[in-house]
Amino acid sequence: MAQEKRSPERPGGKKLPVGILLAKVVSYLDPSFMCGLEVTLLRENGNDIGDTGQSYPVKYASPFYGITAYENMGLNLTDFHDTQQAYGMWFPTVEIGTTVLVAFINGEVSEGYFIGCIPSRFMNQMMPAISGASEFAATPEQKKKYDTTQPLPVAEMNRKANTLEKGTNTEKIKKAIHPIADRFLKQGLLEDDVRGVTTSSSRRMIPNSVFGISTPGPFDRSTNAKKQFIGSSQSKSPVQLPASRLGGTTLVMDDGDDRYIRKTPAGEGPVSYADVSKKEKGNVDIPYNEYVRIRTRTGHQLLMHNSEDLIYIGNSKGTTWIELTSNGKIDIYAEDSISIHTENDLNFRADRDINFEAGRNVNIKAAGGKMQLESVGSVNIIAAADGKITVGAGFDLVSGSGTKLSSGGATNIKSSGTNIDGGNINLNSGLAVAAAPASPLKTHVNPKTSSSGQWGNKKRYQTGTATSIMKRIPMHEPWTLHENQAPKQLTPTNTDRET
Repeated sequence: MAQEKRSPERPGGKKLPVGILLAKVVSYLDPSFMCGLEVTLLRENGNDIGDTGQSYPVKYASPFYGITAYENMGLNLTDFHDTQQAYGMWFPTVEIGTTVLVAFINGEVSEGYFIGCIPSRFMNQMMPAISGASEFAATPEQKKKYDTTQPLPVAEMNRKANTLEKGTNTEKIKKAIHPIADRFLKQGLLEDDVRGVTTSSSRRMIPNSVFGISTPGPFDRSTNAKKQFIGSSQSKSPVQLPASRLGGTTLVMDDGDDRYIRKTPAGEGPVSYADVSKKEKGNVDIPYNEYVRIRTRTGHQLLMHNSEDLIYIGNSKGTTWIELTSNGKIDIYAEDSISIHTENDLNFRADRDINFEAGRNVNIKAAGGKMQLESVGSVNIIAAADGKITVGAGFDLVSGSGTKLSSGGATNIKSSGTNIDGGNINLNSGLAVAAAPASPLKTHVNPKTSSSGQWGNKKRYQTGTATSIMKRIPMHEPWTLHENQAPKQLTPTNTDRET
């Protein structure tokens, strides 16, 4: 006999319709850890039914998920291959108040699923990246702290404070500054539109070319943080949880803003973009801001930037960064130590110069064998203070030509025995020739940037200059000698310390 399946009835005798419905999330507290939601159906949004007092559980439908077959399982609890393995895409439950699409299979309450989220109108500035905007609301203290006229990362517009009347230009509405601006400030990247503030918003252009994902971020659990009740208006035991987030991690794949194209490739010319709408000339295959980036809530990032042809890795505090450039440079900056250990060989080779410079000591030790220094040219050793050479056994000094020894004071020779042989031995004859002093290395002046410096008043962490035997010393950001900013001034010839 055929079994009759009747759709469950809501209070009042109405049945849940079959099909896709609009709903509002009222709870995400799923004790099964399966990302389920509790929703109320929205009559005012086109549904046949809707009651804020009546809520329904809906399950999570992932866009991609799989498990190995149950039939292939065994009974060995310790064998990985004897149990099921799961894989796929998993996203956390969405926030209270979010509009979602739900469907009830055959109208059954027990078979409800949420299958998509409906973005609130105009509320997509922060997706997928925390992008910058020129229109931001700032206190006098913030204006002084950031000290910039360039775009800053912002939150969404405040819909309670802004009534969107017909014809309102939402892009002109000022938005609150996102907390990650403080990270960019600390890193020295606040005005760097490559490594810092980005334009990658879903509101940038039409059609858009920005792809990506942003996570909600942790709850704001600070003492005075806002709270909200979880559940429908008829919940008998509502739960109170934080209402705001601290910002999350972003994965952005930006195909670039082709309204602007780079005038020259990054390895050939400085950062300069042509405006296509003004028919300015440039490289049509190098749009502005084409990149892939992973950036965490606190500012750690891995950036692969096509437009500027570089790879950049930096930590959240700006105390370390690494950059791989278009023309083959690897620049590394560390505010503290760089330590390397190998249990086998450590090999360095440079086809031109190897330059080592220390602000204090240079210590080199061969703990288990010999040390050998060779040069096909001259060898110069300069010490501004005393110099000592101590060997534990014999000491040989060989010169292929004349040998000169000069001393500004007395010369003392003490040994158990002294033997001198020569064609002529002249004492106090006036024939001795003074030794020529070694020439010091040529030095160069580098711009110096430090976290101990000041950002405001256009200082930008600049703390003067650093005199060095090297022409380029990676510094705390903003470093002015990144290759993409002036590649023609940073060619191998121009960075040759002997030039």
